[in-house]
Amino acid sequence: MERLKDSLENLHRELIKAEKIDDNSKELLRGIMADIQRLLDSDAETPHKSKHSIIEDLKDSARKFELSHPELAGAINIVINSLSNIGI
Repeated sequence: MERLKDSLENLHRELIKAEKIDDNSKELLRGIMADIQRLLDSDAETPHKSKHSIIEDLKDSARKFELSHPELAGAINIVINSLSNIGI
């Protein structure tokens, strides 16, 4: 769980550092991060579909930023892997 927390903090730092990301993309990522936090706060109560949706949103975001912001895409992929490691 500590690794996931570190991954989320790293993603937050990369999001702040990223230049030339439109406001909609920043809001999308902030929303995903908030969803992840809610998922972690109430893991047992979160339906599988919601978990799947969050992971898919993260994967879509990583693909979107892969060429324009590789560090941000890498941070997103680390979060995806961290979630996977804890069974989400």
